Amino acid sequence: MQGDRGSEWLLYGRCQVMEALRWRDEQRRLRAALQRRRPGVDAVSPEAMPFVSIVVVCWNSADVLGRCLEQLFAQDYPNREIVVVDDGSDDGTGEVAERASRDGELTLVRSSSNCGCPAARNLGLRHASGEIVAFIDADGFADARWLTEVVRAFGDDETIGGVASTVFYEDDPLVLNGAGGTVNRQGWAADLSMNEPYGQARLATEALYPMGCGMALRRAALERVGPFDDAMLNYYDDVDYGTRLWRAGYSVLVAHDAWIDHATAAGESERKRLLCERHRMRVVLKYTPRELLGKWFAQELSAYRQADGVTRRRKRAAAAWNMRRLSSTLAARRDAARRDGRGASPVPTRLFADSWGDRFPAGVTPRPRPRPENARAFLDMSSEDAQAQLPYGWFPRERVGSRSCRWATPHAAVLISLDRPARRLHLDYTHVPEEIDGIALEIRRTGAGVPTGAEVPTAPVWETRLRWQYLARSIENHPIELESGDYELIVSAEPGWLEPPRNERRLALALARLSFEETFDLAPVGLDMGGAGAEGQLISGWFEAEQSPTGAYRWSSAQAAAVVRVERETSAMRMRFRLTPGRSSVTRITARRLADSEPVCAWEIVWEPGEWREEAFAARLPPGDYRFDFEVQEPWSNIGQQDRELPPENRALGFALSALSFDAAVAER
Repeated sequence: MQGDRGSEWLLYGRCQVMEALRWRDEQRRLRAALQRRRPGVDAVSPEAMPFVSIVVVCWNSADVLGRCLEQLFAQDYPNREIVVVDDGSDDGTGEVAERASRDGELTLVRSSSNCGCPAARNLGLRHASGEIVAFIDADGFADARWLTEVVRAFGDDETIGGVASTVFYEDDPLVLNGAGGTVNRQGWAADLSMNEPYGQARLATEALYPMGCGMALRRAALERVGPFDDAMLNYYDDVDYGTRLWRAGYSVLVAHDAWIDHATAAGESERKRLLCERHRMRVVLKYTPRELLGKWFAQELSAYRQADGVTRRRKRAAAAWNMRRLSSTLAARRDAARRDGRGASPVPTRLFADSWGDRFPAGVTPRPRPRPENARAFLDMSSEDAQAQLPYGWFPRERVGSRSCRWATPHAAVLISLDRPARRLHLDYTHVPEEIDGIALEIRRTGAGVPTGAEVPTAPVWETRLRWQYLARSIENHPIELESGDYELIVSAEPGWLEPPRNERRLALALARLSFEETFDLAPVGLDMGGAGAEGQLISGWFEAEQSPTGAYRWSSAQAAAVVRVERETSAMRMRFRLTPGRSSVTRITARRLADSEPVCAWEIVWEPGEWREEAFAARLPPGDYRFDFEVQEPWSNIGQQDRELPPENRALGFALSALSFDAAVAER
């Protein structure tokens, strides 16, 4: 019995892995479909095919090197060589390279000890003979056209010294790891377009530096600029080299179609934080102009004072490391000064993020970690499991009012899996506090419903637009017709809302919960705003519930809608409502079958002063579920109490509804 249970768990685990792999493959197909929308480019002619050396730097990479090399052998660029640098591995990395050499030609170079990435790059350069040298990490998996696109980016312009690849996350291949990079004035580096979805990212054409995984350099530039700074063990050697390229008069371009999928490690270790801290300082001390160093030191001191104990210890250790290497740093500064005296080019200011601070980049969402095999028909942001359904565009959980929410950027997505058809999308969210031009929602099909050999569809199977409202909380229920299967819900709100006071985050909405339901759970009495099930009947356009002496009610905005059920044929619709205290235009009410777009009844209410009233409207409706739309072309508000005889009101109000019910038709004799 125990063995059977173990077999079941093993099978379940394999199914999860297969689901994740299928989803990633589909994301790559969608990425290719998006790429094909752009204008085409001419093929590289055989005469313009310089010899290219690919240098693979690896350390304890036995688990990924085989796949890396397999995809390098599959490059459609023929004029190349592969140099593998084993930087003192003890896990069989060299043996993996030796076995791979049977399938394709490569040169294996071994280091007797682990000397660090820059030293390994220098070792690889000594064995590389190409006119262009392209570096890739062992956990980087190159697209078949990667090298062709790198060479195309260089072209015949001798002033282009470096090319940055466009790097995606291997486990989320529609989301960018980075496409070139920049630094802020404090010296903190960040990859451009990091954690952005490919379809919406605005890729740069040039960058301060090319990311180390996918960095390509022209041989002439290498000879002029010199070797990598091997005082650095890892990280920031690419920042250092990009800076030197620009100072030497070269440029660094971004090759938008030179794709690499990068299997980056989860999280950041304390070791990585320390290396980044000390190498950041070294780059700043080597190249920052003297007139800015004083401000830089002042900012460093301020950051130290504000840091916690762990961060302070890290900063002290980084500063001590730099003090021990101050002589080489000063030598680099003197060399840079000599170059400046000989007319060296300053690094263009457009390549820097013109900001200070110990936190960079600002306003970027954390690294997404989706697990599509764990997608469900609902999403509750108060749960830690929610992260499995978020492929991009979401900040960490935080309190928004009394609820646990996640803020979405102007481009965000949610993975959904339906094990039965859905007829209702329930949303519980909060608008940004300022008027934006609505929020577009669309759902596209993914998963097994898409044939393996077919073009991945990018057109939505359902879409709507959430109108902005002055609301602390929005509860909406949208009619929908989705069969069982896998889907992706996409949020778009360009340009979104820039959050003060730091103005670092652009936001679309704060989502608390969403779910896909089989039906509308409707009360048989119409709509009672004080009833327990009222929130499940509201489609959109309603403010929070309020209380009057006679019961609960909700104000509508300019446009609102709700779903009601008719159990018996009706003769009249009865409403308890109140119009705005100030004059507004006609309120138009339209009823239509929930599954049909054609109206079956329509009524109008002309504004007149007064309090609550109840009216009956002739309505011959057969049994069924109906959508009621309420529209006021000119809603009322009293912003800043412009009319002092009326109460202050910042919201744009349509009318207030307490209850909607039906009179049954009398059977004819």
